Amino acid sequence: MRLVEEDLVLAPQLRNVDIITTSGAYRYVGRLIVEFDAAGRVSNIDPVSGPVRVAGGTASDAVQPDAQVQTQVVDPVQAAVDSLAANRIGTSEVRLDGRRDFIRTQETNEGNLIADALLFQATALATTFNTPVPDVALQNGGGIRNDTIIPAGNLSELDTFSILPFANFVSIVPSIPATQFKEILENAVSRVEFIDGRFSQISGFRMVWDPSGTAQVLDENGNVTTPGTRVRSVMLDNSTVIVEDGVIVAGAPAVNIATIDFSARGGDQYPFRGASFTTLGVTYQQALVNYIQQELGGTIREAEYPEGGERRITSPGVQVSVETR
Repeated sequence: MRLVEEDLVLAPQLRNVDIITTSGAYRYVGRLIVEFDAAGRVSNIDPVSGPVRVAGGTASDAVQPDAQVQTQVVDPVQAAVDSLAANRIGTSEVRLDGRRDFIRTQETNEGNLIADALLFQATALATTFNTPVPDVALQNGGGIRNDTIIPAGNLSELDTFSILPFANFVSIVPSIPATQFKEILENAVSRVEFIDGRFSQISGFRMVWDPSGTAQVLDENGNVTTPGTRVRSVMLDNSTVIVEDGVIVAGAPAVNIATIDFSARGGDQYPFRGASFTTLGVTYQQALVNYIQQELGGTIREAEYPEGGERRITSPGVQVSVETR
């Protein structure tokens, strides 16, 4: 845990503010014992303040296991995890990049794989659920959580849960007007500089965006208060142009979007604004497994998912980063 004094002095009546942070990942919580003076200023911080270990493991400060909890909770959960790790669901010819700083700021091959899985699964189930076949797919970067580069080789079922750990369900949002679709994409690139989870990995189209453009701002209901100018062009894979030179093309059609229910409900400020959607009863993790096994035949090929992506999302002046081998 760190206490740092941020220099936030913008006017004579304002003063520095103490900010407290602590590590996450369910290993530590922060303990802070602090005293204030009569004016409400921090006067003392007890030296016992700091991170408190709340997890087991091999660290020197690890919590010692309780025998009953170990037997009734930890061991059964570990057995289930081991079973997932032993279940091979496919193989990859290429490393898959799911690092947080990349999956939330630029196209990656892991992001493309997941977005393609959404489009595949939604397309396969659309008729069954009496909903239009999707044209495109969007996966918010915040829903991708492995924060690693997965090496080429075998992929286990556990890997897919590490990549996509939440109870998000594949959904179809039909007939989104071109104007609203652009607003949805503007939202996706509105906070890239903050490594925000709203950045989208995409399928079914290509997009060019400009980080020097105005970032879109929305109110709490998803209504645009500051129009965005970052999205410069959008072209569907069937060559239909939706946006050109930052302007929606006259007569641009509505689009059917495959995504997860979190986004369809307005998570990460995605401005669907209460649009009706159909949830298809398949988690995004299961969609990934199904796509790898059923559509890709169990092999993720480097030619289809090259490191650094395939220029689905491009941005002038922004260098795509790929870790060297």
